[in-house]
Amino acid sequence: MTKKPEQRNEFPEQEDGEDPQQNAKLNPQTESSLFHRLPQEIRDCIWTQLFSSTRFTFGKTPASRIGRVNIKPAPNGLALLSTCRRAYLEIGDSWLRHVLFCFETIETMLDKLSALSVDTLSKLRYMRVRGDTLLLNYPEDEGYYPLVCVLKLLPGLQLDQLTILGGFVDHISYGSLNRLIKDGNGWKTLRYISYSSAMLGFRSAEHLLGFWEYQTNYWRKPQPAQWQKIMESRDGAASNPSVTVYRAKEPAQCGSILDPSRRAKFEQKAPLSPNLPEHVFLEDRELLAGDEQKKELMVVVRRGHDVEYEEMESSPLIESDIRRDLPGMEWKQIRARHIDNPIDGEDEGGDKDKAWPFNDRENEPAKADVYRDVDDYVWALGPWDPDL
Repeated sequence: MTKKPEQRNEFPEQEDGEDPQQNAKLNPQTESSLFHRLPQEIRDCIWTQLFSSTRFTFGKTPASRIGRVNIKPAPNGLALLSTCRRAYLEIGDSWLRHVLFCFETIETMLDKLSALSVDTLSKLRYMRVRGDTLLLNYPEDEGYYPLVCVLKLLPGLQLDQLTILGGFVDHISYGSLNRLIKDGNGWKTLRYISYSSAMLGFRSAEHLLGFWEYQTNYWRKPQPAQWQKIMESRDGAASNPSVTVYRAKEPAQCGSILDPSRRAKFEQKAPLSPNLPEHVFLEDRELLAGDEQKKELMVVVRRGHDVEYEEMESSPLIESDIRRDLPGMEWKQIRARHIDNPIDGEDEGGDKDKAWPFNDRENEPAKADVYRDVDDYVWALGPWDPDL
């Protein structure tokens, strides 16, 4: 952890103070108990513990039925780098490998990460993003892109752990996770968290197929058995990839799925009617009865040993690939043309209340992220939210 940082800070909202290298000569800290008495290995453990308990959150989170609140990182997340010049030089940019980067929208994730150098992006190890799809506006239509396709815009990404907070449309969440298991890269471990057990319980039929799922052959099968087969086909059974589904023991308890004592492993049974068509899966009554659907789900996917999982710039095109639809375009260009530009009929003189996002609180100051644990999260809006 002694590498000198190549760049000061590529996340502008997170201020790290004055560059110590511009000040006086480095103090050798000969009287410091931290630097003089503790060996480098112990200091490295201290830095790791500190930054592993730090997260930086960006973006607008839902606050009510309409409207979102802008969130900014908690202050002083990198205060140590400004406090001591020797610590600054010793830690370097190694903090990137330990902190958790949280993005409240897929657009915010792309805004921040696409602006990083590939060298910096490749050093990130922990990330969380909220959402399943990216919506782009076209002159005569809208395009929905699952998260697996969006990650293709971030070559160099090689996370140890990617956490996704799924949306509130069960069949879309299921389809998004399916695609990540089938074609996803850029992560070694994937944690997909759903607010509801209904993600594995809804009735599967043609009229429910979401956006990109209408022609797939893996729609709503018993899980995690089918996902396990997919991972073994991708990485090889000998590399021991794994897919595990956990289900919370209590209904409507946000975050309980992350507590090992408050969750249980779950395995889904095959349909009772073997003559059902391939695309039909009857609803799972166990998961949908009463408050049972209010129990959180978490699917943990681990890639096989020694498998190359970096998101590569030259990776083959996949279904609904944004790179195929918008060849050669970087995210900044895509945003300017297909998100920021007004849709036909909703120009600056039109009814802005009809445009998405609804009633954004643009003029309100951003609220600092408050958390007790880096994994803390909330379901700001859901089917059983009291505001609905």
